[in-house]
Amino acid sequence: MKPLKGSKNVEDLFSSGKRTSSLFLHCVYVLDELSETNYVVSVPKKSFPLAVRRNKIKRILREVLIKNKKKLIGLGGGRFMFIYSCDRVLSFSEINNDLVLILKQIRP
Repeated sequence: MKPLKGSKNVEDLFSSGKRTSSLFLHCVYVLDELSETNYVVSVPKKSFPLAVRRNKIKRILREVLIKNKKKLIGLGGGRFMFIYSCDRVLSFSEINNDLVLILKQIRP
């Protein structure tokens, strides 16, 4: 499980990916059994103008993804983009519960 890098890869993901959402997260994903699992986390600057808060949320999101690594890899591989859509900083457990809901919706 590696971070997805490059603007072209992210653009391809947005153009051809499926979308799902929950209370605090949106997910754009493409399932591909032949590739490894890649991910991107995003926090909009419009909701959090201070970089300190955006970076804190990104760190929490990455930790939640690492904690749920087996569930994410269990989907069979692919590319995932998680977009934080809440206007306040949530706790680790709230983000974790929301991510688990999204992963249940993604089941192929």
